[in-house]
Amino acid sequence: MRNTLEHRLLRQFVAVAHAGGLRAGASALNMSQPPLSRTISELEAGLGIAVFERSKSGTLLTDAGRILLKEAEGILAALDRAEARVRRMGTQTRPLRVGFVSAALDAHLPDLLARIARKGWHAPQLIEVSSDPLAEAIASAELDLGFLHPPVEVGAGLTLASLGEDGFLIALQDGHALTEHESIRSSDLVDHPLVLFPKSQGPVLHTAIKEVIAPESDLIVGAEAARSHTQLALVAAGAGIGLVGESVARTIRYKGVVTRPWADRPKRVALQNSIMGADALLTDLGYI
Repeated sequence: MRNTLEHRLLRQFVAVAHAGGLRAGASALNMSQPPLSRTISELEAGLGIAVFERSKSGTLLTDAGRILLKEAEGILAALDRAEARVRRMGTQTRPLRVGFVSAALDAHLPDLLARIARKGWHAPQLIEVSSDPLAEAIASAELDLGFLHPPVEVGAGLTLASLGEDGFLIALQDGHALTEHESIRSSDLVDHPLVLFPKSQGPVLHTAIKEVIAPESDLIVGAEAARSHTQLALVAAGAGIGLVGESVARTIRYKGVVTRPWADRPKRVALQNSIMGADALLTDLGYI
């Protein structure tokens, strides 16, 4: 039995939906309007429900059409990714394109490079980018893999595999009064400026940090920086107290910075680390 939602029908439906009408959709597809109109009629007949509402003001999506558009975009994106990746695996003419957040530099990215080298694949193209745009780039097949911090939207045909979590240590300028403590409690941080990542980079984690350190007031933010290395430089310069990932602290010693355990850090205040990519690719690399 033939499936109503064929690739051709979905592509043409999405074009009409994005263009806002049959005439504009036909122009976008470089085809005449009558066959496109027949395609939409065929689609609606097969589904047994209207996906467009025609009026003098234009062509509008019905409730069913809005649902179909969301699903169709995911299906078509997955098909495009599949084609691009199969072609790459078949010819090996293009290296993997890998996006990563800065926290992946010290452990996860070197591990991936070793896995790729063991397979004899080309060295990958590496692009540093924050989590949300990274997930979008993988969904649109602009990138093949990515190390990121959830929560993020996972596109159709993709998998988000956990790589564990990374707790925080307190980073202090050498000589700061709090360096006299063997460990730091959240209450010790209330009246001090902090060096944090921008809230837009991780709104859920940023909010959790605020709820722990300053539940009844605003956080005092002395400086913001997206990358751990820059945060440590700002701490060394006296801009504030930093929160540094445990994996970063294990691999980096920054002159002028000392670290202390965060004694009462709640479990929810941690960096969740994941890798995102197509199921087959993550399986081939041994992540799932």
